Amino acid sequence: MDIIYVTGNKGKIELAKMIYQDLDVNIIEENMETPEIQSIDCVDVAKFSAEYAANLLGKPVMKNDSGLVIEALNGFPGSFAKYAEETLKADGFIRLMQGIKNRKCYWVEALAYCEPNHEPVCFVSLSYGRISESVRGTRGYDYDKIFIPDGDTRTFSEMTEEEQLKCFDTKAYKELYKYLLTH
Repeated sequence: MDIIYVTGNKGKIELAKMIYQDLDVNIIEENMETPEIQSIDCVDVAKFSAEYAANLLGKPVMKNDSGLVIEALNGFPGSFAKYAEETLKADGFIRLMQGIKNRKCYWVEALAYCEPNHEPVCFVSLSYGRISESVRGTRGYDYDKIFIPDGDTRTFSEMTEEEQLKCFDTKAYKELYKYLLTH
């Protein structure tokens, strides 16, 4: 089965390929810009973008939106993670969290699937961790340098890509696969 994944993020493509490698699913990358609505809810953003892409391409697609939810910051930055990362950088988040004991956070991954002229469906994965006390590592995005997944002591930036991918909750991808088998 072929699935068109609308993203320009190679990491998301690799994760999907790894998850689906034994399930007879072929991920086809479609690197296109889609409008993102302004919503704190990653599910709303993913569904809107998936519907837009499916109708534009005339084909079924999957599209994801992810966000970092930091408990002590009342869920900030949420779906605005990319903008917050570009603005604050890793150092800015460390300063923002200075003196805060509760460093719990999680990544939300909302994976939407939509067929042309249909309502999108969405599946959610949550990957739990905490914000480090300092910037650590040199690889990856700024968030990689401050996010420590549960069960580890290293930031994503201190891990190999393969180790990082194993830390992500893949429930949304598996639920999408089950959905596709029954619809």
